[in-house]
Amino acid sequence: MKKGEDTVQRKAVKAVLFDMDGVLVDSYEAWFNVFNKSLGQFGHKSASKIEFKKIFGSPIEEDLKKYFKGRTMKEVKDSYNKNFGKYVRYVKIFPDTLKTLKRLKKQKLKLALITNSPRYITNLILIHFKIKRYFDAIVTMEDVKHSKPAPDLVIKACRRLKLKPGDAILVGDTKYDMIAGKRAGCVTVGYRIKGDFRIDKTNEVTKFI
Repeated sequence: MKKGEDTVQRKAVKAVLFDMDGVLVDSYEAWFNVFNKSLGQFGHKSASKIEFKKIFGSPIEEDLKKYFKGRTMKEVKDSYNKNFGKYVRYVKIFPDTLKTLKRLKKQKLKLALITNSPRYITNLILIHFKIKRYFDAIVTMEDVKHSKPAPDLVIKACRRLKLKPGDAILVGDTKYDMIAGKRAGCVTVGYRIKGDFRIDKTNEVTKFI
């Protein structure tokens, strides 16, 4: 047990907020293909895997500024939505995702999904793996004014769950997740990255409950 874990365990955690991509599912290959497909459709050259790795998980707003100049948010989002269905087969659910969700629900915890992905793609993935029913709240980029690293997604999810951010822990795999969680007032658990605490497998989140 890492230093401070006992403090979190004694705290009355009422909810767990999960990022989706990179935490519950491995969607890297799918998104890499979708991103490059969209770049090509708008007349831009493809990104290398090294370049894409640096931006994976960033909000579409950043994609727009860096790679799709002159295009609107709607145009880029619609392109992602249109292309994702072609590559959803590349998405893999992590081995312990379902087991972890079931265990947390059995413990009567509220669960929320907070993602920078569009609603259409989020639902496509959740339905594909039959895990949508485990979430009491699902908040996507369309539900807020600003995506992560802004705290909007976190705050919106907590409101829907009818609890304070301080009563929840946020599990994410990018700096955007950790920043959003801290800005909102959550305890942050980094999935293979630095947060208030760190885990290397999704099921390790249960040790904080």
